[in-house]
Amino acid sequence: MAVETLGRRVEKEGDLKKHVQSSWIPRSVHPYSWVSLLVCWGIWVINAFDREIILRLGPSITEEFHLSPEQWGNMVALIMLALAVLDIPGSIMSDRYGSGWKRARFQVPIVIGYTVLSFLSGLRALSAQLSHFIAWRVGVNLGAGWGEPVGVSNTAEWWPVENRGFALGVHHTGYPIGALLSGVVASYVLSTFGAENWRYSFFFAIIAVPIMLFWLWYSTPERVDTLYKDIEAKGLTKPELDVGVNVGKGQGMNVFIKTLKNKNVSLTAGNTLLTQIVYMGINVVLTPYLHYVVGFSVAASAGLSIIFTLTGAFGQILWPWLSDYLGRKWTLVVCGLWMSAGIAAFYFATNMSKLVLIQLLFGVVSNAVWPIYYAMASDSAEKAATSTANGIITTAMFIGGGISPVLMGWLIGLGGGWNSPTGYIYTFFAMAACALMGVILQLFTVEKAGIFAKSDESIFVK
Repeated sequence: MAVETLGRRVEKEGDLKKHVQSSWIPRSVHPYSWVSLLVCWGIWVINAFDREIILRLGPSITEEFHLSPEQWGNMVALIMLALAVLDIPGSIMSDRYGSGWKRARFQVPIVIGYTVLSFLSGLRALSAQLSHFIAWRVGVNLGAGWGEPVGVSNTAEWWPVENRGFALGVHHTGYPIGALLSGVVASYVLSTFGAENWRYSFFFAIIAVPIMLFWLWYSTPERVDTLYKDIEAKGLTKPELDVGVNVGKGQGMNVFIKTLKNKNVSLTAGNTLLTQIVYMGINVVLTPYLHYVVGFSVAASAGLSIIFTLTGAFGQILWPWLSDYLGRKWTLVVCGLWMSAGIAAFYFATNMSKLVLIQLLFGVVSNAVWPIYYAMASDSAEKAATSTANGIITTAMFIGGGISPVLMGWLIGLGGGWNSPTGYIYTFFAMAACALMGVILQLFTVEKAGIFAKSDESIFVK
């Protein structure tokens, strides 16, 4: 695979300082890259908000539908597993449709479609029954899961390879910000309109429609061509997925199988699955913990359960940027160890000050790993398979997201139910173990980016 690693570029130029400056200083990047990043970031904020809002509303939903911890976990699992259904086939379709400006246009109807479904799920007349509510949210997540790797690939394809970690890191700051907004909006809706009107929270996602209409107008072949010429003129590396390269008809499954055999992609996908159990787990657990065990109102619990997102955005810039230099593999190992220790530390959250401190420390890595996973997949993918590789990562992530609520609900029930602290302690240590197992998987990957990259090793299973 003709991928020129950042490590090789440094050796070729013999000038590490020049490499660092070209990778870090934003002024070296064309304005088109920044506009694309702003649009994809905005969609990511809304995606995170729409996905996490039901977790902030957990106590209100469980009380309206009279759900036990196990029933709540099963319901959330079903909704979250829907995110995994269309990732890979949708990514293959996206690669077949085309990259650059074509992929951007491919994204537009997907996002508008699931945004409209989300808005409709906020109408009580359409979601008064539990089965109807679940059906609407499953529909939303089918579209959101399909659109996620497409959006990530869009970001990767509008930026130089040398800046990929930074770009995906900034892009992914939209997730903790969206999660933060979900807590703010849920708290506002519950305190202003009452717990019985929790559905009003779903109306805010409609802002995605004008953003996507702008993206439809902005994404043109002329802009992408200008951008790629500018990238090469500055001595940087344009994305491996060239504008004119598509996945041929009937080749999608072959590309998928070959990409899955890429051990960087498959092992990183395994780590992604385990890490998502941790991330989804803390989101499932924390709001009911604050309400049922600590004793806060549903509004206060929704607001206090997103404290870790305050440092999450910072971590999503810091760690992906560092991965451009230190490499994806070792950055992920450090983040995984930090995450394991951070989640286990919730055992010591015996008062509110400790809870806040632990959340802030955990937040430094809680959101940081996702853009690095995608960067690892993008670095390792063959031409015309970027979205397929990212789709595998996304599918693994959402499978983990589906497993997590079931596991957390079972552990809470095992420990005595909603009002017993014992079950929550079980969840903290189970999540810490998952993070450690992810680190072990990542140790077997091959470094493909960073100043210490070892690019002479094959990444394909023989």
